[in-house]
Amino acid sequence: MSLNIAIIGAGPVGLTLARLLLASPSNVNVTIFERDASASAQMTKGGTLDLHADTGLAALDAAGLREAFDRVGRYDPLSGGTAFADREGNRVFEMPISEDEANKRPEIDRGDLRTLLLDGIPEGTIQWGARVTSIASDGTLSLEGGREVDVSQYDLVVGADGAWSKVRAHMNAGKPVYSGLGGFEMHIEAPDVKQPGLASAVGHGLLFAVGGGRGIVGQRLGSGAIMLYAMIRTQGPEDIAAIVDSHGGDWALVKEHVKGIYEAHGWGKELLGWFDAAEPATMRAWPLYEYELPNGHVWEHVKGMRDALELSKRICASETGDQLDAAVKEYEEEMFARLRPYMFKTIGIKDGLFSEGAPGSYLDTLREVAASGDH
Repeated sequence: MSLNIAIIGAGPVGLTLARLLLASPSNVNVTIFERDASASAQMTKGGTLDLHADTGLAALDAAGLREAFDRVGRYDPLSGGTAFADREGNRVFEMPISEDEANKRPEIDRGDLRTLLLDGIPEGTIQWGARVTSIASDGTLSLEGGREVDVSQYDLVVGADGAWSKVRAHMNAGKPVYSGLGGFEMHIEAPDVKQPGLASAVGHGLLFAVGGGRGIVGQRLGSGAIMLYAMIRTQGPEDIAAIVDSHGGDWALVKEHVKGIYEAHGWGKELLGWFDAAEPATMRAWPLYEYELPNGHVWEHVKGMRDALELSKRICASETGDQLDAAVKEYEEEMFARLRPYMFKTIGIKDGLFSEGAPGSYLDTLREVAASGDH
């Protein structure tokens, strides 16, 4: 029997699932609906990901992509290290990783991972510019521009379309809730020239400077650029949007506005200089949302490539529609149980790092994490 699978979203998770299904000896047909206009869209968005042996790397192995990954992945212990500082830039804790740890969880920029996953997907598999706006009670997909897709032709529709997933909304009335944390992302190109102090502070890894419910995060990318995140606690997502709207979308003015927030709360001169070096054209705003699990808890981050691997195994082992239904239900039960530890860990990190007393109030937790090796 041939199975027809539709995937909504061509991010890392959706593409990983597609590559796994296409690499399987089972007879599986895949169609991906993606809102981006082309494969090149958003290639510079997002930072660096580390892939672990039992999650992302396992998925790439199963898809036959490990050799291709090894050509672009970074197995550098310096790139995997994380440092923590206060709002004046004073380092308070460092969490280096060993060469052995670096080999077990290499890093790759999000754009490079997307390119890796896209390469080899047959032409026509992805419908670009196909933003799903809603799913009707009869299962009809409505796409931006008025086109409709009858999903009865598919044996399974998989939602890999993010926090505001239209697939999830069709199945569950719950909506994402604002986490209380929002931020701004921007690039610093040639930081070793523009801001050698910043470049030295971040090194080849990651630096968290936190204090008073705010944070500045610098992350080195494979290109040598630094991805800068300015994270602040706000009452609602509209507060983030209001900063952008108040300057008519002029990102140079938005950047100065955000810098002013940190300056008004006593952040050090060197950290404020990071904003000066950032490129306004690379800036974007993003309020951070959480989503409730069926038991009433929430998550922000999941091991998505592991999810794709486990789901692909069950899809490929199914020969009939009834078997597929049972397999998906089994997968969902296992997935929710597996997510809960990550859910609590993520919420604890967010609340700890962005508390008023951080980083001092969070040092004991950081020491415990470093001692456990689970970082």
